[in-house]
Amino acid sequence: MNRVLIALTALLSLLLVGCGGSGGSGGGSSSGGNAAVFITDDLTTGYDHVWVTIKSISVGKVGGGSTVVFSEADGVQVDLRSLRDADGRRFQFLAFAENLAGTYDSVTVVLDDDVVLYPTGSNTGLKRTFDGSVNGEKTLTATFDAKTFTKGSDDDLIIDFDLSKWNDNGTFVTDAVIVVLEDDPDFDDHGRHDRRSYPGRINNLIGTAPNQTFTLRRGNHEIDVRLNSETSIERLEDNSGSALQNGMHVVVRGFFDTTANVLVAERVKITGNDDDEDNDEAYGTAINIDAVAGSFDMDVDSAEGFVPASNPIHVTSTATTKYRAESGDFVTRAEFFAMVTATTVLEVEGQYDSLTNTLVATKIKVDEDDDEDNHEAEIAGATSSVDAVLGTFVVTVESFSGINVNLGDHLNVVVDSDTEFRGLGGTGIITREQFFAALAASPGHDVEVEGHWDGTTFFAEKVKLED
Repeated sequence: MNRVLIALTALLSLLLVGCGGSGGSGGGSSSGGNAAVFITDDLTTGYDHVWVTIKSISVGKVGGGSTVVFSEADGVQVDLRSLRDADGRRFQFLAFAENLAGTYDSVTVVLDDDVVLYPTGSNTGLKRTFDGSVNGEKTLTATFDAKTFTKGSDDDLIIDFDLSKWNDNGTFVTDAVIVVLEDDPDFDDHGRHDRRSYPGRINNLIGTAPNQTFTLRRGNHEIDVRLNSETSIERLEDNSGSALQNGMHVVVRGFFDTTANVLVAERVKITGNDDDEDNDEAYGTAINIDAVAGSFDMDVDSAEGFVPASNPIHVTSTATTKYRAESGDFVTRAEFFAMVTATTVLEVEGQYDSLTNTLVATKIKVDEDDDEDNHEAEIAGATSSVDAVLGTFVVTVESFSGINVNLGDHLNVVVDSDTEFRGLGGTGIITREQFFAALAASPGHDVEVEGHWDGTTFFAEKVKLED
């Protein structure tokens, strides 16, 4: 096994402070430099997956004392092998370190003592334990040339899990060491940053949809979040309330922008409570789909809250499982499985059982590709400003999913030669002429529109007349 890196980047313009200060969107100042925590991997030979659980990272001060820069009670599960592809290292944002006033010269990483290794070509993980672990945890420490974090400082600290020295003796992983290296040239390439979900509550919501910012607060930590026209909003099942509000519990999925020093939200899921934090989550491709049984196998790309005992895992549904389309709109079980093919990427939430390698799903969603420029979205509401010649109209939003707007907003909609038109209730294909004739005959006619929004115009792929 080769190297794994964790980059703690002290950020000059990171508008974020810890307890006792204001978040970035609300102003304020910090007493020392801040840091963003990332992980990445160098090429690992002989293994398809290397799963570890990172529980905490701290930096030690010169003269004594330390500051925790990352901490999760249950740890964060990471497949180190996935953080490397044919083009080089990939990075995954973990958390912020705040107010690092002082001089530091050491780093300590605490891991769960379990390691799961998938030898090349094997679908079954080999469970190992770190040699020298104590009370279920393995502690790794390294020293480095002293770095001083002051207000406005800008510095990088990269921790290298030197996996080339790690050994598997069939029971234990031995000789686990870490060292500190220089920065990686791919670090500022946002295309090399993987996505992860970050739960918390909204504070300091500023701006007008879709261009908004807020601080995502979890415990004593905050993350600055930026939304734009490509941000997908998943609302509550009953579509109640406005899109986003201060104090609302959400789960943000996105990547950290190392230039703007913010978490760019590709999706914000409104949960209404904290329950989603108790769920296991898996992202990957569906295979062996059984629509009758409501089950499938998933080739796991990433997992949160558990380590797969075997890959693929088996996913089952129940009578209470909720299904979402790519736009985030709720659909029936039959509609959902009609969308799913052997190439469909899915997100599954539920409870995982390692003994049966089965995840019983409470929620399943068709997951958009992280690299897409546009996301599927749906809006519904009354029409106005209808122009049959140009193929345009305005919708006053009464419900929506997949985009960041407000109820009552007026969105410009445009159709083209590829748009599909449906009659009342979605029954039957109609022509473009019939659709616009119905709008002209009944001013304020309600419609439902599916498509993409660029922040100014909603490009319709499907339009449907509503009662």
